[in-house]
Amino acid sequence: MATEIIMPQLGLTMEEGTIGKWIKQEGDKVNIGDVLVEITTDKLSSEIESEVEGVLLKIVAQEGEDIPVKGLIAIIGQEGETVDAPAAPKAAEENKPEVAPKAAEAPKAVAVTETGRVKASPLAKKTAADLGVELSGLSGTGTGGRIIQKDVFEAAENQKSVAPVKDAAQTAAPAAPAVQAATADVVKPLSNMRKVIGKRMQASKQIAPHVTLTTEVNVDKTVALRSKLNASNADVRFSYTDILVKMAAVALRNHPIVNSSITEDSIILHDRVNIGVAVALEEGLIVPVVKDADRKGLKAINTETKELIGKSKNNTLSPDEMSGATFTISNLGGYDIDGFNPVINLPESAILGVGRIVRKPVVNKNDEIVPASMMVLSLSFDHRVMDGATAAKFLKDLKGYMEDPDNMYL
Repeated sequence: MATEIIMPQLGLTMEEGTIGKWIKQEGDKVNIGDVLVEITTDKLSSEIESEVEGVLLKIVAQEGEDIPVKGLIAIIGQEGETVDAPAAPKAAEENKPEVAPKAAEAPKAVAVTETGRVKASPLAKKTAADLGVELSGLSGTGTGGRIIQKDVFEAAENQKSVAPVKDAAQTAAPAAPAVQAATADVVKPLSNMRKVIGKRMQASKQIAPHVTLTTEVNVDKTVALRSKLNASNADVRFSYTDILVKMAAVALRNHPIVNSSITEDSIILHDRVNIGVAVALEEGLIVPVVKDADRKGLKAINTETKELIGKSKNNTLSPDEMSGATFTISNLGGYDIDGFNPVINLPESAILGVGRIVRKPVVNKNDEIVPASMMVLSLSFDHRVMDGATAAKFLKDLKGYMEDPDNMYL
């Protein structure tokens, strides 16, 4: 009997995976434990092993395709067995009532009350306004027939043409001008990682209204703290990122709204403080997660961060080590960058950008010009979740910790 191979859910937030490379081809014999295909999810490459023996009868999902979780990707059966596989991947549908083939589909009720008011979430209304979608004719899939953002996106996709919008960041953006490669140009296909990064960054800029706050910090005492720690721990070499992870975690515990995520109609204040640390790879960026950073000491953070960075570079991170972040730190100081506007890693509500340390003259409280180690911090936050003053208070506390680490214990 044929067995359907579906796209697995490798993490709690995974919604789809990209088919990377088929290791087995149609007609190949398959044993239990054989690697069938490589997939990319949230920038993590994983190998899918067969749980059955037989022959790979049909490859349904082709390389480069994005397949939803539980979507059909292949069929394994016995040699000579015939299968009736769909031409395109299909998502598994659970608890869906059977409908007679010739029965007419009942019209869906639109989300309009007797008074003419359209039932839609605030986010759906904003998205509809941005995309030029008329809400009055839509069917809602939310509670009580309420229109949610997903319904608006689907309506925009179904429209042959979408009215121009004032917002430059939009889902139904005009097609980019075609580019023709010249004779001497090098054409490099997009890797799966770059495709995933592109989709996530585009979604973040479209969905979350970004605001970035910057502040310059005198980090003389943080530099001294790091030097002292490294001098007294011969077996450990602490980085500024280690210290920032701890300081940010303490600040997040004191400002829970920054450690939150937004849904259609609520804000989730996360109980755990899990810090994502952006790691630059040759093909792109990956963000492993230091779990419960507020409850760990610097040594534990240092050990965990080094292990996660090593796994990132060796492509051996597990899905769990890449999921669950509530806040992200992106440190470009090692590349001589002073400051930048980081893009929020949804569903988080904020991300911290860290610049290099520069020695420069500053005026102290006695109006004396003295040399100091200065660093620029940039906090991008989701304006749906918090306002500027709220984000500024968090950044001010973090700045205070870096200017005097003893402030963390007050």
